[in-house]
Amino acid sequence: MEAHNYITDIEILGLWGRLDLKWRLRPDVNILSGLNGSGKSTIIRSLVQLFRSSRLAEDTRGLIRNVVIAFEDGTRLESGEVDRFSGHRIDVVSTFDNRLKEYEAVQRLSDGAVRTELDWEIYRLQKRYMSYQLAQGREAIRLLTRHAPPEELEALTRQKILFFDLLDDLFRETGKTVDRNCDELNFDSDRGVITPYMLSSGEKQMLLILATVLTQNGAPAILLMDEPEISLHFDWQSSLIENIRRLNPQVQLVMSTHSPAVVMNGWTGHVTEISDLVVERR
Repeated sequence: MEAHNYITDIEILGLWGRLDLKWRLRPDVNILSGLNGSGKSTIIRSLVQLFRSSRLAEDTRGLIRNVVIAFEDGTRLESGEVDRFSGHRIDVVSTFDNRLKEYEAVQRLSDGAVRTELDWEIYRLQKRYMSYQLAQGREAIRLLTRHAPPEELEALTRQKILFFDLLDDLFRETGKTVDRNCDELNFDSDRGVITPYMLSSGEKQMLLILATVLTQNGAPAILLMDEPEISLHFDWQSSLIENIRRLNPQVQLVMSTHSPAVVMNGWTGHVTEISDLVVERR
């Protein structure tokens, strides 16, 4: 059986030079909440920086002295370490659609389609999705070669079909459906083919989140998000966690939010107020 190796504890030491915090995490859904200016975005941002580049950015180091992350296998990782995090399957989804400051090289790579941070995340996701598709194809050939029962082939594609169905349902009001015959993520509409870069910010966010979870392929993984409700319709916010968990029941979700809608469908017991994490004040 594949080990989970989820995060068990996160310690934030010296927040603003005067607070130490400890967050004990659940293996499924963890939601950090608090008032504006309470530090939750600073905490999530520090985790994003560690998981993406193994160190805190200079501006964050001025706000936090150290971050210690403990995993189920006993591993403890600190922000002072310079090696990349290894042995932990961690995905970071950024849903802020700021314009890229320098995107000429990216434009050349993408025929000018990539202009914002969300576009860049989707550009990277397309490559990951194609790798997922190739792996699915190889597994299908393996099953057919050994004359596997139809149930195994059906199980192989079940989550991908669910992913398509979820997007079709979410995008129904704008007349978009997933092109299920394309190796990349594209959409059909009465206006013709629509690429992900032509979607609205909210649609890009939802596509990015759900496709990231799909390509975890049902394996134990950690998903980190900061305020994923930005630009999402109320109904999309209220079904977000449920849809993530349907696509991968083994994902450990770590996120911050301002939105009551995100937690209203049975997730209020998974919310932690940042004020409850303080273990020492200076």
